[in-house]
Amino acid sequence: MLAAETLPVRHGDGDAFDIRRFDSVATVLRCPDGHEHLLLSDGVHHLQMEVTAGSLLDGPVRFRYELSGFKHIEAKTLTLRRLMLLHRLGRFPSGLYPPERRARRWAMALQAYDAVQAGATHREIAVALFGEKVVKEDWCSRSDYLRLRVQRLVRTADKLVNGGHRDLLR
Repeated sequence: MLAAETLPVRHGDGDAFDIRRFDSVATVLRCPDGHEHLLLSDGVHHLQMEVTAGSLLDGPVRFRYELSGFKHIEAKTLTLRRLMLLHRLGRFPSGLYPPERRARRWAMALQAYDAVQAGATHREIAVALFGEKVVKEDWCSRSDYLRLRVQRLVRTADKLVNGGHRDLLR
């Protein structure tokens, strides 16, 4: 996680970050150790950082970023780029938030899980996910690809529901 200290600045300072400018997307959590965690989120895009000294809540601040070493530097610099463009544009830079490639598969897996919980057969799940036409043509064909695909989705869903969802956050 990107960490920074905050330093007080005057209102006209071009490098000032004023949390009030981002009221609609900002959440600040104060920890017992005095650190603050900042979450900026519009529900789709997220940016999180830790304030290790000073406070975002005391008015406009200047950040002094804590970057060192090579471990996790790419994630930290990406967060820094996102913060810079959010500050400049006043909105989250969509170009720096590429869509998650596996999101569609995860959604299908969870749909399959819900269907299994409701008592649906694998064939019924295939119809719901891929359509009646595809299932009519391919369910009993020489290849078992469609059956196997549904089975993999159900296995993926079982893993997600039984703790695997935590791996998505890494």
